[in-house]
Amino acid sequence: MRKLFFFITVALLVYTACNTGPQAPFDKDDEIVIHGVYQDPSGNPYAQRWVGFWINSPASFFTNFLGLDPESQDRTDSTGTYTETFMGADLMNAAGATYQIIVMHYDPDWPDTTATVAALFYPLATNIAVPTMKLWRGNPATVLQSNNAAFHWTKISHTHGAEPNQYTFQVKASQDGPSYTLWQQAMGLDTTLILPAYIFPNNYAKKWRVLADFPAPDESSVGYVYLTDPDTTQITGQQYQLLSLGRNCYAEAYSQTFPNATDGKWGPWPTYCAVFTATNVSWVYVDLGDTLHTVNAVALYDLGITAVPPDSGFEVYVSDDTLSWGAPVGENSQKNGYFYIEGFSAMGRFIKVEAKSDNIGITGFREICVFGQ
Repeated sequence: MRKLFFFITVALLVYTACNTGPQAPFDKDDEIVIHGVYQDPSGNPYAQRWVGFWINSPASFFTNFLGLDPESQDRTDSTGTYTETFMGADLMNAAGATYQIIVMHYDPDWPDTTATVAALFYPLATNIAVPTMKLWRGNPATVLQSNNAAFHWTKISHTHGAEPNQYTFQVKASQDGPSYTLWQQAMGLDTTLILPAYIFPNNYAKKWRVLADFPAPDESSVGYVYLTDPDTTQITGQQYQLLSLGRNCYAEAYSQTFPNATDGKWGPWPTYCAVFTATNVSWVYVDLGDTLHTVNAVALYDLGITAVPPDSGFEVYVSDDTLSWGAPVGENSQKNGYFYIEGFSAMGRFIKVEAKSDNIGITGFREICVFGQ
């Protein structure tokens, strides 16, 4: 079974709902030809490379997507040209609405060291010429600066001719599923990101990449998703220790612990994640054990909520017990997602992260990490 590390990010953009598009302008027994050209970053033919075709249909989701295999594939010739023929019935539902198609270069032999670009569109003709796609290397580079890691990449405009809606920075954990879930952050059009090294604890960061997204402006147009080469620079110089690994984690409305919250594994969801079915979870806390520690920072990875809080943000409390938390030692204004709270020094055993608004409905997160000395 082919393993496609980079396909997960692209697939999640479209497979979440198996969206259908406009009515097909062909019959079920018509032949539909999809063809195009791949080029390397210099504009030369990307020859003898595999191109996969994924169909965003419910049947394909359960057969091919879950196995990460394309519906079909072709190998580019010496000019970088690929082509594949489908029956109309493969590309539409019973009511005649078209399924979205993904055409993407991939490497069936692994490794994941080749940049790629995917085209996403609805099949609205019997002969579909996919616009020429040119790879974007992105030249990712990591520079370690004291206690921080600076991530850099080059703009995509020289490849695509325009800037994307935004870049998305993604980090893969060494103990992870097939996706990149240790850290994700929308970057707008910035091509440099500086983060504290400690949020990648114990060298759990395996590699990082950047995604450039060009959504289709309408249902009759083509959208693109580009990925840079991955960078595997080891992130060192961490000023704080990870104190929470394997420690007990508790949540509001529950009496049991959540070992997946502190196990050092970031995916796949929900296997290695803390998941809450209660709707009134507004806080979680970690018990560091019998020894008191100096706590300097807390990070939440992929925290989700159900409500729209009137007062966005979270507060951090550090205490010797779970009855008298005192005043918060740190706070932020972020609603959800990936974030860290730092800039404090507090001694204690129990570390609580609580929403500023009650009953926001925390649905879960991949990991909670407490850092200190």
